[in-house]
Amino acid sequence: MIVSSPLQAVMQQRPSSGFIPDIKVYEDVQPAVTRWEYHTLTIDTNERALPDDERLNELGSEGWLLIAVLPEKPTSTVALVHYYFIRQLVK
Repeated sequence: MIVSSPLQAVMQQRPSSGFIPDIKVYEDVQPAVTRWEYHTLTIDTNERALPDDERLNELGSEGWLLIAVLPEKPTSTVALVHYYFIRQLVK
């Protein structure tokens, strides 16, 4: 007994072009929600130096990814620089 699908019948009627369809079946699976945590490092440049490579590498080894650096407009007494980090929470 030979079982043939409609797709096989159509493929046999057409000349071969070397193309073989890749048929996939997808399930309705709910994707996992990605959760993030954030860290802000604020430096007053009048009181402390900006973080050096060693400090940034330390944060990187803890999984933190630097996404932005935002300096505030300095006033006469304060000059702040904000470093924003993000990392994915692991369950």
